[in-house]
Amino acid sequence: MVVATTAGTWFASDLAVDALRKSTGQNLEEVAVQLRDKIQLDLHERYSDLMVAAALASEQMENEQDSDVTGMLNALEKNFLAYAWLGLVSPDGTVLASSGDMLKGMNVGHRPWFQEASTKPYLGDAHEALLLAEKLENESERPLRFVDVAVPLTSSDGGFLGVLGAHLYLDWVAGIGESLLAPMQERLQSELIVADKEGKVLIGPEGSLGSTLNQSLIEAAQSDKPGYMTTRTGLKTQANGEDYLVGYSRMQDHDEYASFNWLVLVSKPAEEAFLPARELRNTLVISGALVAIVLILFASTMARRTTRPLLQMAHEADNLDPDNPSTLIQLRDDYQEVKVLSSVLRDLIQRLAEKTRQMNELNTNLEHRVAERTTELEEANRRLEETVRTDSLTGLNNRRFFFELGHSAVKKSVRSGKPLSVIMFDADLFKKVNDTYGHAVGDKALIQLSEVAQNTVREIDLLARIGGEEFAILLEDSDEDAAAEVAERLRKTVNDSPVALERGEVMLSISAGVASFVPDRDNKLDDLLVYADKALYAAKSSGRNRVCRHSETSSKDRSSEGDLMG
Repeated sequence: MVVATTAGTWFASDLAVDALRKSTGQNLEEVAVQLRDKIQLDLHERYSDLMVAAALASEQMENEQDSDVTGMLNALEKNFLAYAWLGLVSPDGTVLASSGDMLKGMNVGHRPWFQEASTKPYLGDAHEALLLAEKLENESERPLRFVDVAVPLTSSDGGFLGVLGAHLYLDWVAGIGESLLAPMQERLQSELIVADKEGKVLIGPEGSLGSTLNQSLIEAAQSDKPGYMTTRTGLKTQANGEDYLVGYSRMQDHDEYASFNWLVLVSKPAEEAFLPARELRNTLVISGALVAIVLILFASTMARRTTRPLLQMAHEADNLDPDNPSTLIQLRDDYQEVKVLSSVLRDLIQRLAEKTRQMNELNTNLEHRVAERTTELEEANRRLEETVRTDSLTGLNNRRFFFELGHSAVKKSVRSGKPLSVIMFDADLFKKVNDTYGHAVGDKALIQLSEVAQNTVREIDLLARIGGEEFAILLEDSDEDAAAEVAERLRKTVNDSPVALERGEVMLSISAGVASFVPDRDNKLDDLLVYADKALYAAKSSGRNRVCRHSETSSKDRSSEGDLMG
């Protein structure tokens, strides 16, 4: 067991150590990518500074306007301390204006940054200061090194007006590294290395400048994909053969210009980087071995304690006679499980007998329970049917149920030969009620309107809400005169029944249309509803708050047609 536990622990520790090593490498890779992105972003911001300044200077030069270009250059230098020098250069290479007036009047036409920027934006790789070496303060023992950024000035017709150039202190990159690494140094304890595309160190640990990186590290870092690896860096300060864990990435070209393809690396001695992983492995292996020993001792003790009462119970089980209570297994309290097991075995026969009795009772009660469930189901179906046929707001019949009963009423009227009438009515200007008082008051008004209608019609009449504020009443064995009387009585009652509010009241009125026919087998409920709807439309058109009959509207239509024909 010790061997198995130790082997398992070793395997688990390998997985944990590999994961920890990978996590450490990925951390350095992510920091290298962050440093690269920050350098590229700052460099592009400086390029953008010059592009904006060049646009302003070009416009002023083209219009032959006097302007304080020197003030603008000084302001740029003050706002970003990485600027060592900025200058506006004429087409012949003469410095027209510069920050601090340094090199003003001198000819820099032979400099690569001026020659390259005469046609397109230019970024120059790191180089030592030449003309400015004696003019700028240098507190370090290392010579000043610059990175060049220059953009052409062009007129509106594409003519060459000059070049706006800038020298950036290379130590600006080191400042970026310090600002990003500082919050993580306590955890990472890593070093920043920036090398040119050939692997020559531009920024790195003290004494490493000018060193060339290990060839395998250069090839890995020159790829487009960032990563990490364990290798010897090749730096002068790290020449003792020690391996380092290095996260790397490479600067990329920008849309507007070609970049330097610098290699950005973050390194840490592999011994330090993987120390937590080794300590974790040792801790896991030792802990696993100790746990295995403890488990063996514990298992041996528990096995003896567990099996003793079980063997005794097995002997008693061999002599068990269910009909003889004296042969039942004895109750034991060696430990909780044995106590429960002995009790269960002792009561097994009694429990089986009890279960048989319960099954008989269950069969006796089953029919009663089925009957109860059937009654409950029928009641649920009744409530469901009521829900399907009833309007949820007013409690009236809904449109679906109105048509279902209405079709039956038409068939009944066809058989009896008695007239059938429909009243269609709705609340006048109901949208104004909703807009003025809100939908809650509108709902209250509809509920009151439905209650008034219920109190006005007969019990045998079919009242339904068929949409929004529109209602319909189907009256069997009623002609148009009788239906019109009901509609008029309903209209007056609604007028006399304002809707009471917490403050004030809302007056309601309705318009109603009445239609009637003695149907034959070709007539349908839809026909009668169309007639009543036309009458309702006529009531609305003639001023609202009134009742119109379909017979009156149809005679007016015929009269109007006769007038037109005459």
